[in-house]
Amino acid sequence: MGPPQPELSPAGRVNHQWNRLSEPERAVAQYLVTSPPQLVVFATADELGRRTGTSEAVVAGTARRLGYPGLPALKASLGRAAAAPQLGVRLQLAQDLPGAATHLVRDALGRITAFARGLDVAEVGKAVALLGSASRIFCYGWGVNELSARYLALKLTRAGRAAQASGATGYAFADDLADLSPRHAVVAFAPGRVLPELELLVAHTKKTGAGLILVTEHIGEELAGYADVVLRERGSPGSLTAEPLCAMLLADLLVLGGLADGPAVDTYALLTKLRGELREDRP
Repeated sequence: MGPPQPELSPAGRVNHQWNRLSEPERAVAQYLVTSPPQLVVFATADELGRRTGTSEAVVAGTARRLGYPGLPALKASLGRAAAAPQLGVRLQLAQDLPGAATHLVRDALGRITAFARGLDVAEVGKAVALLGSASRIFCYGWGVNELSARYLALKLTRAGRAAQASGATGYAFADDLADLSPRHAVVAFAPGRVLPELELLVAHTKKTGAGLILVTEHIGEELAGYADVVLRERGSPGSLTAEPLCAMLLADLLVLGGLADGPAVDTYALLTKLRGELREDRP
C-alpha cells in the first residue's frame, strides 16, 4: 500500500468533476470556489441556491457530486483551505516584529480604504436621522460583533443618548427584546451569518414599530428589505486586523453625525467632572 494521497481541495475537486457536472451544478460549483470563503461558510443551502439561481437541492447535490457527504463537509473544507495560509503568515510574522508591524498597518489601511470607497454617506445620514428621532437606542451583535454593539452604545451614552447593548443569544435574548417600543431605534451588527436571534430581532422590531438600522457586509436581502436603513460594511475582514475595525469606524461616524442635535456638550462636561473626582486624593 502506497502513502496516503492528499485530500483534493474544493477547487481541485471542481476541476476533476467539471465535465460530469450539469449546468446548474457548474453554477453552484463555480460560485463555491470563486467567492470569498466567508460568503460561503456562513450561508445556508437555501441562500446559496438563491445566489446561484438554482435551488437548495442542487446545492446539496453538488456537494455530494464533488465527493463530500454533504454541504457542511464542503464548507468545512473551504474554511480549512482559507485559514491555512493565514495561519502560515501569522506564524512567520510572529518571528519578525518590525515586519509584523508593517503588515498589520498595511492590512488595516487596505480595509479602511475599501470601507471608504463603499461608504454611502446618504444612507449614513438617514441612519443618523433615525437615531436622532429615537428616545432609546438598542445595539445588538453576537460573537465578535458584540464588540461593535457595545462600542456604539458606549459612544452614544457619552454623547448623552440613552443606549444599551446586547450580545445575548438563546432564551436570554428574549429578555432584551421585551422592552422594545416605537420609541426605540435598533442597530444590528450582522456582517455574515443569519442567526435565529437576528431573524427574531428583525421581526420583533418591525412588530413594535421601532426603527431598524442593519449594519452588514453580506446578509440575505430578504432580511435587509425589512430594515429602515442598511449600511454596507464593506471593509472585509483582513488576515491580521480585528474583524470589527470598520464597523467601529462606522459607529464613530454615526455618533459624530448626531452630535449637533444631541446633549453631547452637557454630557461630556459631566463626564469630565466625574473623571476629575475619581483622580482626587482620598483620605
